[in-house]
Amino acid sequence: MATPNAPMDNFSWLPQELESVALRLARADECSFDIGAVASKWSSDGPLGFEQVRRGDEVQTFLKSVKPVPPVVALLFSEAVNHLRAAIDNVIWYLVEREHGQLSGFKATLVNMPIHESLEAFDKWTKRRVKEEITVFGPDAPLGRRLRILQPYVDLQSDVPSMSETLAAIVGHKVEYAQPLRLLQAYSNEDKHRAIRVAAARTFSSTDRIPLAEQNLYHQELKVGDPMGPPAPWGQVSILETNTALMIERPAPFAAWVNPVNDLSAMRRHVSQVVVPVLLTGLQMPNGLPPQIDLGDSGLSNRERLTAASWDDAHTRLMSVVWERYHEAMSRGVQFTPVVECTDADEEPQDGTS
Repeated sequence: MATPNAPMDNFSWLPQELESVALRLARADECSFDIGAVASKWSSDGPLGFEQVRRGDEVQTFLKSVKPVPPVVALLFSEAVNHLRAAIDNVIWYLVEREHGQLSGFKATLVNMPIHESLEAFDKWTKRRVKEEITVFGPDAPLGRRLRILQPYVDLQSDVPSMSETLAAIVGHKVEYAQPLRLLQAYSNEDKHRAIRVAAARTFSSTDRIPLAEQNLYHQELKVGDPMGPPAPWGQVSILETNTALMIERPAPFAAWVNPVNDLSAMRRHVSQVVVPVLLTGLQMPNGLPPQIDLGDSGLSNRERLTAASWDDAHTRLMSVVWERYHEAMSRGVQFTPVVECTDADEEPQDGTS
């Protein structure tokens, strides 16, 4: 796929009938930002509660509570996925009806964005539509050719990593790669049939009782009652550090736990910079559609909103928010965990103080 040398920021390539597509993509970016803002506040406020249990000359810290994740996170993620998928379908419908006029009945059910992982499956999809005389999907038609080059089995360079290679090397975890259209399809299907597992907390923790190189540095699920590190001698200061994040489990056929903002931002960029412009022009456009558009009561037309838009996406705008929350959390200093005492391993613990 070719890429223009200069940004096409006059949006002349975007038909007026599809200006709403740009607004959908901007709303998806807005949802990403809101998720990041809610998640960072939830994390920096300290969602974990701890308790120390003393038995004789040793004391051990256990997880006592986990603050529930705000339900709005899952709802925002679902909304963003819906806008991304609908934006693509809006473009497909526009191009089909421009060629064939308004479709109804069985033919209308055949109008959608194909996402296939093999040439055989895509060819089968194409032949069925050509048989019904929707020739715009034909292998020699411009739209048919553009659909082909967007398929996951052709596009092998747009994969979205589950985490950075650098972080993976630090925590000793394997990076999972997902083609963005295939990933969007998985999220969309999961959202329609089940609840996306976005409201799940996973925690990185470390203690000064064990060398850092010997600790499990990967974010993992914790349950109430889990021990947080090994026992420590009573009377000695032991430091426990935790970082709890909202993460999402990618739906099958994927399996990685990821930052929801990262996956949403990657999918939005792909739809905005690759899918939509390729369908309309045959070209990728890294500066095709801006991520941040005023969607409020500004009195501007859609085209004026596009012209006045900002190119800073949710991921960029969140950096200052996250750093502010981080400094707030660090300024709170050390917190001492309540202690309960057990005189014997079989006895019920009794409230005490350290």
